[in-house]
Amino acid sequence: MLSFVAATFAVSSVVAHPAVADIAAVRQLALADTLRPRAAGTAIRAVPAAPRLDGHLDEAVWALAPVMSDFTQQDPMEGQPATQRTDVRVVFTDEALYVGVRAFDSEPDRIAAQLTRRDVDSPSDWIVVAVDSYHDRRTAFQFWVNPAGVKRDVYVFNDNEEDDSWDAVWDVAVTRDGNGWTAEYRIPFSQLRFPRAASQSFGFNVGRKINRTNEFDMWRLIPKNASGQVSLYGDLEGIEGIRPPRRLEALPYSVGRGTRSLAEAGNPFRTGSDMAGSLGADVKFGVTSNLTLDATINPDFGQVEADPAVVNLSAFESFFPERRPFFSEGVNIFRFPLGSGDGASEDLFYTRRIGRQPQGSADPRGGYADQIDHTSILGAAKLSGKTPAGWTIGLLGALTAQELAGVRDSLGVGHRDVVEPRSQYFVGRLARDFRQGRTVLGLFGTAMNRDLPASLDYLRSSAYTLGMNWSHRFGHDAYAFRGSVVGSNVRGSPAAITSTQESSARYYQRPDNTYEELDTTRTSLSGLAFQATLGREAGKWRWVEGLDTRAPGFESNDMGFMRNADYVSQFSWVQRRWTSPGRVFRRINVNLNQWSNFNYGGDRTNFGYNVNTNFTLLNYWGGFFGVNRNEAGLSTGALRGGPAIRSTGGTNGWAGFFSDERKPLRVFGNGWFWAGDAGGSWAGGVSSDVSWRPSGRMDFTVSPGIDWNVDDWQYLDTRNVLGADQYLFGEIHQTTLAMAFRGSVTFTPTLTLQLYAQPFYSAGRYTEFKRTANTRARRYADRFDMFTGSRLQRDADGNVLIDINADNTTDVQLDDPDFSYVSFRSNIVLRWEYRPGSTIFLVWQQNRSGFTTDGRYRFGDATRNLMDTRPDNVFVVKVNYWLSL
Repeated sequence: MLSFVAATFAVSSVVAHPAVADIAAVRQLALADTLRPRAAGTAIRAVPAAPRLDGHLDEAVWALAPVMSDFTQQDPMEGQPATQRTDVRVVFTDEALYVGVRAFDSEPDRIAAQLTRRDVDSPSDWIVVAVDSYHDRRTAFQFWVNPAGVKRDVYVFNDNEEDDSWDAVWDVAVTRDGNGWTAEYRIPFSQLRFPRAASQSFGFNVGRKINRTNEFDMWRLIPKNASGQVSLYGDLEGIEGIRPPRRLEALPYSVGRGTRSLAEAGNPFRTGSDMAGSLGADVKFGVTSNLTLDATINPDFGQVEADPAVVNLSAFESFFPERRPFFSEGVNIFRFPLGSGDGASEDLFYTRRIGRQPQGSADPRGGYADQIDHTSILGAAKLSGKTPAGWTIGLLGALTAQELAGVRDSLGVGHRDVVEPRSQYFVGRLARDFRQGRTVLGLFGTAMNRDLPASLDYLRSSAYTLGMNWSHRFGHDAYAFRGSVVGSNVRGSPAAITSTQESSARYYQRPDNTYEELDTTRTSLSGLAFQATLGREAGKWRWVEGLDTRAPGFESNDMGFMRNADYVSQFSWVQRRWTSPGRVFRRINVNLNQWSNFNYGGDRTNFGYNVNTNFTLLNYWGGFFGVNRNEAGLSTGALRGGPAIRSTGGTNGWAGFFSDERKPLRVFGNGWFWAGDAGGSWAGGVSSDVSWRPSGRMDFTVSPGIDWNVDDWQYLDTRNVLGADQYLFGEIHQTTLAMAFRGSVTFTPTLTLQLYAQPFYSAGRYTEFKRTANTRARRYADRFDMFTGSRLQRDADGNVLIDINADNTTDVQLDDPDFSYVSFRSNIVLRWEYRPGSTIFLVWQQNRSGFTTDGRYRFGDATRNLMDTRPDNVFVVKVNYWLSL
């Protein structure tokens, strides 16, 4: 099911042109709704007692409460009255807000109610209650329920951005009868945030989804072409005499873990079995009515799904999303995006830096060394909230342990090597709202300090960033001017800062770098980043014009995630949207994009443009397609620190389709291709998702995909031979096959079984080898010197022997670059919420992998290799208990 933002104003990225006769009339209705006086509802105090939470609105207080029943369609016919009646009543006590929603239905037998795990979207009927208790017109708490009693909760910030990882402790009871269904909510005030005052006015909205017709009705209509949602909520009045509770919640836990793996003879760190246990706790404390302190001590994330397998042949780090609850829940306040579009994963704060895999390795000294897969987090805390004056405050700090890896040397003597230093992390956010949140100015900073031993002096000792961002909406919220400016500073030993200058983000050591000089004596590096966009964010025509730049010295990877510095980028985007159903299409959008990139030396590195579209048909099937063109530019990173080389232009495209998500069998298909202008390089792939819902309690999805990659100049190595650096490349033929399987079985809304499995196979074979010649030559063939005849041999072990100067002598030997990597990763998690907020997890994880230097794609051999590999099995039992004090 659509999220409330998507159901509220369907932000999409593409499109075409339907014949729609009534667009103008519908737009006039939506505009009139936007301009009319803000809708208001009234809550009354529940006397003499709170309602009994049973899904029956039969207490006298419900009959006395004023009714809100004027609902309007957002989908499918925006601005038209709802086809089914919905009545909403609100009462309150000193402790909680009670909302009673009566959803009448003329076809009660067709009410859809999928039984899933909490927080899982499904094709069901839904009711959502949204409360802007800050009343800042930017922030809201959403509480969803379907007729099966499945709950979802979502935190909305910046008017239309969502955080569905937020979890609150609240109750709801549902019932069904011959006239429809009913939801009776109890939302404790301890789960909301509001100032101390004699009377309260909350932003308020209620939505209802009718699955069989895909109708979404709202008490306060928010047009699909609006630029926000919380700012368009109605008001809830009449709440008097309540006080913000002083919240104190604790979630202590205990965990037991057992590991079974292949024993390695003589290796004391691979005995085949390991048992461990630990204790920890999460604490939530209301410092004030608007500020909350969350803390975790010795956190354990054993129930978290493993990352998927990848083969990364690039110079850049792979990005993986955050899955650990403490770092994913409510951290939206600590987001400071560095990129836009495809670079949206770049951020000043990447939570996975905390508790990362150790960056050092132990010296086995001819014996054995232990392998540590993560750094222990001793403790972490975050303080966040918003004051009545419009100040947003966020502070996050964490302390990670010094990790020592055990060593047993060749003489049997034990040692302990430091593989990760003790580190401190800090993130701070301060922002101020003006004009009811339509203008926001903010400061953001990060700091990291490591207690480095001499053996790890190649790591940076400290890293700091300080940034300012702004958002200014104007023209009835249709237009926005947004931007940010950030400074960074990293410090360390000369070795650490030299490594920073030579990293893939900047490559100061390039011999043709005329604007930055590699200085091996430096102990610090600083830089600036700037981004600004001006655009129209509402209406059927939308556009953005932007500028993005990072100085060569900008570095934020100790606390954040970034790939590149040293660029200036201009980009444009135009979109046309049709959101009202016509004779063929239910929704259709079209996008035009253009961009141009330069480095700080004035070289054009990239220029491109594309057009893309997506649409939904009247039967709720849909599709998308696009074509993209990149012109030739100058690549400053392809030679991994060597001179810039002229890259080839290329054309790529993509297309796909999706079926009606309400059906038991759903299908998604996707295909893509890329073809270079020269050299014979090309790539492509197909993938799909096939989902089957055999009953309202089970859902299974299998996602196979295969990709092909033929790269005529895949970088291999740089060797100094015959008095010069030789930049060596090969032509790779790579095939990657991956498949993910996910399944869920829901026994009750609080007892679920989840399954995840990912087999993965990638094989790469190199057929030709070359070195660079004239890197800036106009003709592709003139840029390389191909090794042919006697200049190239491969020995019996597959090693590559290269004769650079054709004197019948091997000048370079490369280890066999061919590869075949296969893995299987799986999780099975039984989750039981045995009381509100308290859970028991039973987890089984299995990982197995294999590697050979046979780069030929042989699926049968890879499967046998995988099955012959002894797996690592991890069993986890975790119990936590929620306390409200």
